[in-house]
Amino acid sequence: MHFRNNETDFWNWFRHYLRRAKSVLKAYDNIDSTSYRIKNIKQYKEAKEILEQYEVLKYSLSDEQNQLLEKSLINNESFKYNIKTFNNIDEIMRNWSRICFPKQKLQLKSIDKVEIGKSIKEQRLCHDMSLKFVADLLQISEATLKSYEMGTRLVRFDVMYQLSQIYNMNIDDLIQGNA
Repeated sequence: MHFRNNETDFWNWFRHYLRRAKSVLKAYDNIDSTSYRIKNIKQYKEAKEILEQYEVLKYSLSDEQNQLLEKSLINNESFKYNIKTFNNIDEIMRNWSRICFPKQKLQLKSIDKVEIGKSIKEQRLCHDMSLKFVADLLQISEATLKSYEMGTRLVRFDVMYQLSQIYNMNIDDLIQGNA
């Protein structure tokens, strides 16, 4: 779920992203399948972040603004257009923007060799592949692959690229441990 800091996505965030986030969390919490959880962890984390942003937003608003938020923006009920309503919507949008797009938010992602190791091992097991089979595909030793999976060595970029092809996923998702 990716949205931008503009008026269109402000409205979409309330009417679509927030609803979708709630349904993703509900589905994730009600399904015990490990493979489902592994494949949907990225959506779960994004949904959780959106709901946390929503909770912070609610606390940042007045009672009147919260009422407008619930009735009009989320439940899509009609509302009376007047200057006070527009001012409240502007304030809600400013708060939403500050909460969802903080200026100090770090845009760069870090690489943790232990997390990458867990991720590539999970993918190997999820795809029901042996250590030897994957190592042979990569043309590396089993010991090297095992050290990547244990997080004792950082995976070379060319190997990461090959793993993304083997597991049919993009590198970013593989690095972040998402399916």
